Amino acid sequence: MAAPLLATVFAAPASAAPEDVTLTAEVQGNDVAFTLTNNSDSPHVVLCSVYIAPAATPSNAVFGEIRSPSAGSEERFTATVDDGSYQIEWYCRELTGDPNDPEESWGTGNEGKYTKTADLIFFTAPVIPDDDSAGSLGDLDPGVLVGVLGALAAGSLALGSS
Repeated sequence: MAAPLLATVFAAPASAAPEDVTLTAEVQGNDVAFTLTNNSDSPHVVLCSVYIAPAATPSNAVFGEIRSPSAGSEERFTATVDDGSYQIEWYCRELTGDPNDPEESWGTGNEGKYTKTADLIFFTAPVIPDDDSAGSLGDLDPGVLVGVLGALAAGSLALGSS
């Protein structure tokens, strides 16, 4: 049975065009796969920072990545975390270099420095199935197991092909 896949898109309605820059994260086990998409048509550099930190101590990041996706592109990258509870935060801003041309920003916000267009995401690694299954043997019919064990005891179970 494959581990469940948690996929989350980090974008929420806001006054700045939140769909211009988005971050998607997929968590499987202890691995996190990110896709950072720049849908803007900005001629300026968009600089992004992505962090994973323990949920209990968000100032202690265990992963940090700085990316600069060009307009109309996406960048993919991954992280692996130890078992535990985490949060993901991210910030992107347009670097205009001109005080008369205000910079746009996207992400989870940062003490008023960046526009908040997305919420923090919390996850626990490894991802634990929430379907109350008993694991890889959960769907096995006990009668099949009894039959196999009985055949082994009798020495009549043939393995392989003839």
